[in-house]
Amino acid sequence: MAITSLLWRYPEDHADPRNLAELDENTRASLHDEPPRPRPAWLIAAVERMRQRQLSEAVRTTWHRDAGAESAALTHQLVEHADHILRNGFAEQLGLPPGPLADRSWQVTPTAARPTRLLVDGTATDAIEIDTDPWVYAVGVRITAQVVATAVIDRDDLPFVRLALRTRPRS
Repeated sequence: MAITSLLWRYPEDHADPRNLAELDENTRASLHDEPPRPRPAWLIAAVERMRQRQLSEAVRTTWHRDAGAESAALTHQLVEHADHILRNGFAEQLGLPPGPLADRSWQVTPTAARPTRLLVDGTATDAIEIDTDPWVYAVGVRITAQVVATAVIDRDDLPFVRLALRTRPRS
């Protein structure tokens, strides 16, 4: 499960223009176009959110039945999440063409991961980070034997984010 959140760089005034996302001309124009039929309230709200800065898929949790599987490893999950954010959010900066890629030299390597600590439910917890990429910072933690949580944040947004996780109570 991936979570996208709005980022209020200046939370004291949500209307502050510095909170707005940098949109390309096509996106900006499409937000002003009136559709042929009235939009439902939920769609109007979604369109308005598009104007705001977002942390797209910044936090991801994964569950694996087999906690010992290679794909369940914390490093594997963190690298995969970082690569996903880079491919989908920084393709232009990386010079990546659209479509499938044969060249994988742009990807984060597992050897970039190093130990760190991350607050989880207010407690400093052993974690790993990838702090070598010029566009993103990545951190991950094992929540339970089968659950991993990772966060990948655009470096430009780091000064506005407090990196800490809170688990949800089971319902």
